[in-house]
Amino acid sequence: MQALKFFQFNRSRAVAIVSVLAIAGIASPTPAYAGPNCSIAGCSSTYNDTGATATALFNWCTSSGSTGDATTTRPSCSSDGVAQKQYLLLGHEHTPENQDWDVLQIDAGWCYKVYFDSITNFTRTYDRRGKTTEWVKIADYADAHIQGQSNTTCP
Repeated sequence: MQALKFFQFNRSRAVAIVSVLAIAGIASPTPAYAGPNCSIAGCSSTYNDTGATATALFNWCTSSGSTGDATTTRPSCSSDGVAQKQYLLLGHEHTPENQDWDVLQIDAGWCYKVYFDSITNFTRTYDRRGKTTEWVKIADYADAHIQGQSNTTCP
């Protein structure tokens, strides 16, 4: 538990420092496409807070978009020599620590409720019932928390 508290304190501190630098025009949060490495603000990560499985991808592959933005085109690029890879999140699991996982996959036929722990926190619902798979961007300074998943109703 102490390690978790330490991680949260340092993450908050890093986000605050990057925010101040961005306002001053000195730096800005690194976009998710910048490479497989974490930025000064930290790594992007996904937490599956549900009992169902979910999938994260490593590379976002484009410079456009912000945390929470989605595309129906599967990111398939290599970034800084690291090929696209995916990670199956079991229930109540998260992507590996100190690795930059930039994409959450919203499965076809499912509805996901996702909370983004970011510079500005927000929650978004992605309803893909009767639709194709979609992929959601998670920038380096953000964590995505899957709060609900269902293939019948939206959580």
